[in-house]
Amino acid sequence: MKAQRTSLAARAVMFVAAVALVSPLMAQEKASTLDTMKAKSFIGDWALTIQGGRGPQERTLMLKDMGGKVAAELGGGRGGPIAITDISMAGDELVLKFQQAGRQGTVDVMISLMLKGDELMVKQEANGNSTTGTGKKK
Repeated sequence: MKAQRTSLAARAVMFVAAVALVSPLMAQEKASTLDTMKAKSFIGDWALTIQGGRGPQERTLMLKDMGGKVAAELGGGRGGPIAITDISMAGDELVLKFQQAGRQGTVDVMISLMLKGDELMVKQEANGNSTTGTGKKK
């Protein structure tokens, strides 16, 4: 009887650990509602350089097709990569909206991307501050 309880407890701990490990991976695998065909020119891996308070900030941006919808992951910030699911088009601009950990807590961020030749023009709005930058395809 005691061995059965230990075995049940061990299985419960393993289940909770598995859920904790899989949940972030599942969150990263979500796509937006934006059709990939509308944003096909933006699909790919990008190296962004965005001006920050302490100089240029390098960030990676992965835009991919997931079941006909656009999915995005932004790296290089506090707290690790961010899966972005709020993605839309405003004219010729691809708009990404997400929350990011900042010095004063969670901050709403909006990044607008516009293609200019084979580069991106980047505008970022965060906590009332506007910054600009560029992006190059990897």
